[in-house]
Amino acid sequence: MIKDFEIVPHAADIKIRAYGFTLEEVFKNALKGMFASIKPSSQRISYIDDKINISKYDIEHRVVVKSLNINLLLIDFLSKCLYLSDLHNEAYFDVRFNVFSSDELECVIFGVKIKGFEVAEIKAITYHDFEFEQIDDTWIVTLGFDI
Repeated sequence: MIKDFEIVPHAADIKIRAYGFTLEEVFKNALKGMFASIKPSSQRISYIDDKINISKYDIEHRVVVKSLNINLLLIDFLSKCLYLSDLHNEAYFDVRFNVFSSDELECVIFGVKIKGFEVAEIKAITYHDFEFEQIDDTWIVTLGFDI
């Protein structure tokens, strides 16, 4: 079993690597990794050995994204989730895809209300060091976040 994501050392910003056996799974793990990397603070979130645990999701939003290709689709999806997080003071850790193709997705994201972030607040998803590849049966995406 591969891990969902890992935080990769970076000098100034935050960088993660997310994994999945399917494109949908790597998108989900990138979403989870993006928010887990900044440690949101909430009554519904606990941390055990730096692993995040959500007691119950009480927030859901429908998200629709269309892009030119799979790389932009991932960045646009995460950017939309980051926008909703900033707008509603929420963090999202799960997603259910209803439509998923290389240039379009429709989904429902699930999250919790938050008080803030312990590490930093993400300003944007960056294209710097962005990598999206498939090695054998595993999709791997490396993403940077401007804080």
